[in-house]
Amino acid sequence: MTIVDMIKEEAGARVTTVFAAATLAGVSNAMLLGLANHAAEHSETVDFRLLAMFVVAGLLYVISARQTHHRTTAIVEDALLRIKNRITRKLERAEAYGLENMGRSEIYDRITENIGMISDSAGQIANLMMSVLVLAAASLYVLWLSPEGFVFVALLIGSGMALFWNKRKVILDGLQEASAQRLVFFDALTDLVQGFRETKFSAKRSDEVVGEVVHGTKTLRDLTVRTHVLFDDNYIFTNVVLFTLLCVLTMILPQYLEFTPATIGALTATVLFAWNPIAGIAGGLPAYLRSNVALEQIATLEGKLDAIASEDAFGEAIQRPWPVQDYERPGQVFERLEVRGLEFKYPDSDEPGFRVGPLDLSVRAGEVVFLVGGNGSGKSTLFKALTGLYPAAAGQLIVDGVRVGKGNVAAYREMLSVIFTDFHLFTKLYGLLDADPQQAARLLDQMQLSAKTNFENQRFTNRALSTGQRKRLAMIVALLEDRPICAFDEWAADQDPEFRQYFYEELVPSLVARGKTVIAVSHDDRYFHCADQLITLDYGKVRSVVRQGDGPEPQPPQPSPPPPAPTP
Repeated sequence: MTIVDMIKEEAGARVTTVFAAATLAGVSNAMLLGLANHAAEHSETVDFRLLAMFVVAGLLYVISARQTHHRTTAIVEDALLRIKNRITRKLERAEAYGLENMGRSEIYDRITENIGMISDSAGQIANLMMSVLVLAAASLYVLWLSPEGFVFVALLIGSGMALFWNKRKVILDGLQEASAQRLVFFDALTDLVQGFRETKFSAKRSDEVVGEVVHGTKTLRDLTVRTHVLFDDNYIFTNVVLFTLLCVLTMILPQYLEFTPATIGALTATVLFAWNPIAGIAGGLPAYLRSNVALEQIATLEGKLDAIASEDAFGEAIQRPWPVQDYERPGQVFERLEVRGLEFKYPDSDEPGFRVGPLDLSVRAGEVVFLVGGNGSGKSTLFKALTGLYPAAAGQLIVDGVRVGKGNVAAYREMLSVIFTDFHLFTKLYGLLDADPQQAARLLDQMQLSAKTNFENQRFTNRALSTGQRKRLAMIVALLEDRPICAFDEWAADQDPEFRQYFYEELVPSLVARGKTVIAVSHDDRYFHCADQLITLDYGKVRSVVRQGDGPEPQPPQPSPPPPAPTP
């Protein structure tokens, strides 16, 4: 899609109005030229009729040019608004795994840099459109003055346009390369900003990270300069074409053709008059090319988001087979969660991929389930599959006899309050904007955070806390949600010993007492006795599912012993 296609698609019936206004601007501009030349030929007395026509033509130009610019800008901004909203909705509908593996820099760059580039080009595109029409009208005027002169004008302008068109491939390649380098630069800058603590402990690491940023800025600078040099050369070449036109029309053609002084003067005035529209075309074509490249890259991003689109997002078609939370009767939303042969496999086009499962499990409402195992055993992956965030490669999640599928997984997720290891604290308590401030204050006291932050205007006043304290804020959000299933991925890992004990021996039992079901990933073997069921994983395989009291408590997997040394 080009910028012109986007304008036509967005404008609909308005495109006729814009084109009519641009045409009127071009015609009125040419009328001003003709009237001025006519007045110059008859300058003995003031012709008030001619003056009135000149004023009317000038007013027509001002009004039509203003309408062209304003309407084009509005149409472009409407289209960009639609694009931004469409991308936002596609981000909302994206599969979690796919979005986790998509580069953040590309998303941010396309929504900010590319959208801004197109927005900035709107005025130049409108000016380009008017300049083409004005130049066409001026060329017709030259044809009326002198068919021979028109031939030379057409040849020179045509050759200039052909030369620019031949260079467009180099310009487009430069724009694409600069855009790709922007992503590299943003990635390097992200490393510097997010890893600034780590750079303080290694001069070599710091120098290398900063070196990547500096190299990225220099490469981006070189590409930008190279592209702008091409634009500047084209603009200068445009002036050369105009100088050549002046020379040919005033010095060469009169030697071979019978031009009257009045005709030479009119042709000279026309060339000077055409200077502005030709400059507008020379400036508008780069904006046109930049906008087309930006739109192409936005379309590529949208294609990637379409490829990872999920059919389980929220919407009017969402199925809700389970009753919503009943705050008067907590714990009455569901009775049993069953897992039958549940597996998840990381998609990989070249490798077999890491697979987790299969898992068979039955959880009654009010039970506590711990997922345990060593690092890399697949606990967090299975956790995401159990919470419905990752789609199962095989097996079933069943709640009270109803299978969780694409049509109702969004409703299933709304039964859970989840805290991930890489959780995010929003600026506001979205989804809880009507939360009771007094209840939030009580929970801040309970989490020993009252001295660190407050709850005001639907947000926590201070989120710049330690990881453990920020996890406690996330816990407050989960408690305010008051959902029947609480799922925590290693929540206690960043807590001090006292708060870790509080989590296992007080907070979890209090949730169970309120009818909540707790699913938690844990490394804390000293608290495994707090669970009703222990699921032990090892390298993606479920080694055991033990209900406490039914058998010996499983221990976290130990590293395999090294192979025996070969016999000499």
